[in-house]
Amino acid sequence: MFKSVETPKDVQKWQKRLEDARNQYEKELKNMKKYQEYYEGTREVQPDANRGTTPTKLATNVRNIVYELIESQVDSSIPMPKIRAIHPEDDELAKKMEKFLENKVKTCGLILMNDAEERTVPIVGGDFVRVEWDQRRGLHSEIGDLKVSELHPKKVIPQIGVIDFDEMDYFFIQEVMTKKTVKRVYGEDVSECTNTEEYMTDDIDGAKNNEDLVTVNTAFYRNDEGGVGIFVWCDYVKLLDLDEYEARYLEKCAKCGATMVNGVCPECGSKKSKKAKDEYEDIVDAIEVKVSTGGSRVVGGPEQEPVLDEMGQPVLDELGQPQMTIKRTKKKIPYYRPNIYPIVLRKNITAQNKLLGGSDVDVIIDQQDTIKKLGTKINEKLLKGGSYVTLPKDVDIEKDGEDLNILRLENPAQKQLIDTINLQPNVQNDQNYLEINYSWAKSSLGITDSYQGKYDASATSGTAKQYAINQAAGRLDSKRTLKNEAYAQLYEIMFKFWLAFSDSPSEITSTNSDGSAMHDQLDRKEFLRLDAAGEFYWDDEFIFETDPTSTLMQNREAMWNQTDMKLQSGAFGPVGDLETARAYWTIMKANGYPNASVILNLVEERIEQQKAMAQPQLPEMEGGMPSDLPLM
Repeated sequence: MFKSVETPKDVQKWQKRLEDARNQYEKELKNMKKYQEYYEGTREVQPDANRGTTPTKLATNVRNIVYELIESQVDSSIPMPKIRAIHPEDDELAKKMEKFLENKVKTCGLILMNDAEERTVPIVGGDFVRVEWDQRRGLHSEIGDLKVSELHPKKVIPQIGVIDFDEMDYFFIQEVMTKKTVKRVYGEDVSECTNTEEYMTDDIDGAKNNEDLVTVNTAFYRNDEGGVGIFVWCDYVKLLDLDEYEARYLEKCAKCGATMVNGVCPECGSKKSKKAKDEYEDIVDAIEVKVSTGGSRVVGGPEQEPVLDEMGQPVLDELGQPQMTIKRTKKKIPYYRPNIYPIVLRKNITAQNKLLGGSDVDVIIDQQDTIKKLGTKINEKLLKGGSYVTLPKDVDIEKDGEDLNILRLENPAQKQLIDTINLQPNVQNDQNYLEINYSWAKSSLGITDSYQGKYDASATSGTAKQYAINQAAGRLDSKRTLKNEAYAQLYEIMFKFWLAFSDSPSEITSTNSDGSAMHDQLDRKEFLRLDAAGEFYWDDEFIFETDPTSTLMQNREAMWNQTDMKLQSGAFGPVGDLETARAYWTIMKANGYPNASVILNLVEERIEQQKAMAQPQLPEMEGGMPSDLPLM
């Protein structure tokens, strides 16, 4: 808890809001922990609601169907961006944006992030992604770059009673950091702050007892103008307070207000500075700006003006013309502000009146508990079963450690009294009921044996098996739709943050249709526009979607197989023709087939050789006449 005497009032205000929101959200946080434990194979069983009793023992044999069925749904493919321009003059710019965002999929770690989300989303019902602009990232020629990170739902505390992020006045993010990291990022010393177990959100071994770790609380909120503000604190220390989180902030002199240069004011020499919001940027170099009514104009850059004498009259040259001088003009352009929360929610399945979606674990938790009980019962029956030997009363077995043990009988009648009784328990009914519960769980989630790649006796042919897979995929189509929509929102936020904070062109690399590499740049000034009134604005009017064919495009082997089928069907031309081979290997080169470029070069060389051999052989000419004609 914070100390009321030492804690600033604004920290107390936000701390109170966080406590209230967290208390209201506590039930969801406990459910998240329970669902995660089921995925990890907990041996505990839920209390019996009808009897009101709590199980007194743990399961001894767990078939983890929660883990199995969630892993069966993991899709490692990432929906690639598809951007449509609203205005026809922006079509080429939309294509460049697609390539730019495709590059960011690799450089921002979206592949590993997606792998974590594929499990978190079905377990707890959803997951969050946060977009930031990090000045320390980027290539050597770039100043900053996008940073995309996954946020587990237990770290995000929403406003009480609101289930739509766009409608929230504020929400909180709680993250665990080391004290040195806090000092490096925020410039504040938190060495005296305590690590309260109540707000330690990360379930890392030893985290709660590590005095070097603290919980950093971040509040995002809507300001009075509709923009996004941020307030960050740790224990009783305020780390950051910006009313306009997505505005540009510069280090200004605390005395005269000039922009600081290397920590020193160039005007008065003061070293005291403060962060101040900057509304406009100056454009000095000439750039071409599109006009909303059509066409384009060149703005900024040098302009000519007449040279004036002491009286303010133009100075004339030898020809009587006014002498001109070059004047560099500056154009003030407002910085772009996204005015959106920098967070994206990806739901599992839509659930009414809930921030997160429905959890797969919650759907099959009864079947998992029943399977635990049945597994434990089967295990106990089999372990308690065994064999018994009947012997005459006075007969003992001599055991000497050898392969054969000795029975000493007094008469042949005693041999008839020696027998073995096998006590093998019948677990058939238990096994059948266990499999029934497993089938119920799969049916609830829409997963079939064919979808899992198992043997399916109901699918008697390849077509039938594919149909069964498609049926299962159809039931899971809602999850894919929500995944695609979440990635479309993520790409939009990534673009808007780049447009707001990037100060240098971004390098783009892509592949042409012939498989060769293509390099380009994307400059945010390409999005600068002039409206009919002559005012500058930033063009962010694009439709952000995902490409439904991106899964196939990322699977090179599938693309190779599809190309082979097209070749055999004659789509490229007659099989065996060199022109057909050139078209085929051009496509294979574009799809990244190994050594395709080498084979394509060999095919083109053979085509050139054929053309050379097909040309008619003309007699040698000298002086315009055949060489074999007699001289006159």
